[in-house]
Amino acid sequence: MLRFLSGKVLSVTETSVLLDVHGLGFEVLVTGRAGRLCREGEEASLVTQLQISEAGPMLFGFESERERSFFLKLTTVKGVGGKMAMNILRAAGTDHLAAWILSADISALMTIPGVGRKTAERLCFEMRAALTGEDAEVPLDGYSPRGRMADAVMEALRSLGFTQGDVGAVFRKLKAEGVLDDESLNEEALLRTALKELKRN
Repeated sequence: MLRFLSGKVLSVTETSVLLDVHGLGFEVLVTGRAGRLCREGEEASLVTQLQISEAGPMLFGFESERERSFFLKLTTVKGVGGKMAMNILRAAGTDHLAAWILSADISALMTIPGVGRKTAERLCFEMRAALTGEDAEVPLDGYSPRGRMADAVMEALRSLGFTQGDVGAVFRKLKAEGVLDDESLNEEALLRTALKELKRN
């Protein structure tokens, strides 16, 4: 079983990364966090999970073992396969998902593309018992307004043609500099700041 891959990033899209591992090209479907670890031309290491279905083998990539574990728990829910589990993680992330599931926030779960009421209800019912340790300790504060704002700006930048790798790198820089903690910063100002950084690079 492939538990991780390390190699040179050949390309990054919103949903996948192409890794050159000793001359072999591995296409990996990634979460948002995993995609933000990768930048074209640089080395990257991803936690992975190989799944084989009727459609053939698929390789999924994660930022951490915790994310991989959450993915595996999602796939135990009736009607949730590997692709849907990846879409769910990409849309919300482990912290938000854990909070929504533990608080049975059906409405929040239904904001995820492809998740209807029945699937949201199944996620709450079937996943709650599986959430233990760190996942069960997530504060039930849902999706924070600042988290929504950052996600919205990142989505806007990707729609403008910037790669997920470049956007992720800029947001890591802004976070390290404390820009994202500025309570006075609104969505428009954050977009302008991020664009300025992207143009510099």
